[in-house]
Amino acid sequence: NLPDLAARAIRGADGQVQLMLSHFVNYRMVGPDLNTLTTDCNPVMRSDYDVDPAKYNDAQWIASPYTEDGQTIYALVHNEWRGLGRFGACPSGTFDSCLDTSLTLAVSTDGGRTYTHAGEPPANLVATLPYAAQAGAGPFGLRSPSNIIKGPDGYYYAYANYLEYRGDNQSVCLMRTDDLSDPSSWRFWNGVDFNGQFVNPYTESLTDRDAHLCTPLDWDDIGASLDDSIVYNTVMGKYVLIGNSADWFTDHEVWGWYYSFSDDLIHWSHRKLLLEVPLPWTVDNPGSDLSYLYPSLIDSDSDSRNFSTTDQTLYLYVTRHNHGPGSLDRDLIRYPVQFFGSEGEYLRSQP
Repeated sequence: NLPDLAARAIRGADGQVQLMLSHFVNYRMVGPDLNTLTTDCNPVMRSDYDVDPAKYNDAQWIASPYTEDGQTIYALVHNEWRGLGRFGACPSGTFDSCLDTSLTLAVSTDGGRTYTHAGEPPANLVATLPYAAQAGAGPFGLRSPSNIIKGPDGYYYAYANYLEYRGDNQSVCLMRTDDLSDPSSWRFWNGVDFNGQFVNPYTESLTDRDAHLCTPLDWDDIGASLDDSIVYNTVMGKYVLIGNSADWFTDHEVWGWYYSFSDDLIHWSHRKLLLEVPLPWTVDNPGSDLSYLYPSLIDSDSDSRNFSTTDQTLYLYVTRHNHGPGSLDRDLIRYPVQFFGSEGEYLRSQP
């Protein structure tokens, strides 16, 4: 039972809290509240490991469950097509070079006990780059979406990490939908409006691929990877975004957990450092050193069924890799944090 994406929590129709343990075999923890959870040993969804990249149905992590009634739950899914070891599909022999990530949609109609595809693959496809999987082109795609949050306009919003095709650049992609049941209804922010449309490169003839590439969101302020978790703070009346990132302090770069504030989900304050921590790419020996990933803000007292709101005190959930990210020795841990300052404009870890 591996916490391999940012922690997500919802309340089911039975009043029980569910905390997702997301991996390519997905489990959940269940209990009366976030302080009293036990692991349900029945997987809620297994990956199909379809070797055909055009199906978008390989290794799948439930990333972003959202429910209005606690009975029907829609979830964005992080999908990985892994060319390595697939019948000569990856001559380079390196995992990342033959990795194509995308987002799909799953649904549970039994209160979260089981999830299935929201459409026969590839009809479950939500978002991808307009390029077919190619050996040596990776890693590329959209991955690791934030939780879903409902905006004041009635739309459902989510953030995702964007990896450039045949390049090293990353950015944050903002997308939204007004119909969670329809995988094809998601549109991305193109810098002007939400008219950016994701397309399936295997089924559609593309004359202008650039028109289907998600525009980087507020790169100067939130950087390349501030996209793990989004909540609305009721004390400040602002949205709060958190993720792994870096910024310059005097003469050196500091990596760790950063956060930012917004009034409209589009424009963000310049990121602030919550805590400097070792990340897999900043330690001396990434294959064995202790490091952290997947920060997520969750308020155990939130009255939101999807834990989308917080007050002044809350928790930061993270995954600790005890012997490098490749090891199965991982722990899900949490830190008490609080907002402070005259307007609650800072976030800090409590003693």
